[in-house]
Amino acid sequence: MGQADVNVNLWLKDTKRFADLFNAILFQGKAVILPENLHPSPETTAVSLQDAQGKNIVKKQYRDIIMNWQDQAVLMLLAVESQTAIHYAAPLKVMLYDSMEYAEQVRVKWKEHPPRLSSAEFLSRFQKNDKLIPVITLIFYYGTEEWDGPLELHQMFDLGTEKSHAELMKKYLPNYHINLVDVRRLKNLESFQSDLQIIFGMLQCSQDKYALRTYLANHKDYFQKLDLETYHALGAFLNSRQLMEINVEKEEKEELDMCKALEDIYNDGVQDGMERGEAAHKKDVAFQMQKLGYSLDAIAAVLREPVDGISRILAVVG
Repeated sequence: MGQADVNVNLWLKDTKRFADLFNAILFQGKAVILPENLHPSPETTAVSLQDAQGKNIVKKQYRDIIMNWQDQAVLMLLAVESQTAIHYAAPLKVMLYDSMEYAEQVRVKWKEHPPRLSSAEFLSRFQKNDKLIPVITLIFYYGTEEWDGPLELHQMFDLGTEKSHAELMKKYLPNYHINLVDVRRLKNLESFQSDLQIIFGMLQCSQDKYALRTYLANHKDYFQKLDLETYHALGAFLNSRQLMEINVEKEEKEELDMCKALEDIYNDGVQDGMERGEAAHKKDVAFQMQKLGYSLDAIAAVLREPVDGISRILAVVG
């Protein structure tokens, strides 16, 4: 997992944001999942399998975020997998993650089984009345490119060119859908009740620096008073190493000003561009003057650079 995903996951683990994300996607913004009913679940699951030789092999999976949601009527596992890049095997990845979660539940239930079991239950390692805890996984995609990967397992199959045969085969091929949250292209942002609405709105205009600056100005009360986790998450969302690598002095502050930080980055970029443009202009003038037969001293005088500096410029041009 890259540093960007780590920063995003730390930010999304906040139970208010996590609940808001699922409420907006699953329940159109209705507050069904309450933050106080969310509890962290182990993010590592291990399953022991046997190979062809009968040797045990342990397979591990590492979830980005997984929470146990329990209220009076429902017990469910809610998971998030963060993606900054398109994953072209996402349905298979999520299917494996969810399947291993279910396999772990079966293993735990089997350890707790009563002494008397039917032969079918013993062979199944699962009792007739046992139930699994459902798992819902969201793919939280915040990349800049529009998602063009598969959204279901069927889209990963090559079923030939005969459409009628393919449709018949699909009836017998198990499918697995993913729940994609493409945050830069989400509609109905008003379904979000937390600061997710503000952040996702910012991401949807982040490719246009003028629109971004306008958006920040319109929401400056929020962006001028950020906590460190949000600041780092925004650095990941905007792919800004400068924001992710905030210095120690800033870390000591309780609130961080995103508006000023982005303005400083923008101004630094403009200054860098001006300096690069000036350097390129000097190289061009030095080269043209040399072609016309001017001495190094003359070129240095015109460009207000030391003679050895002009020599280096011409050496690079040459």
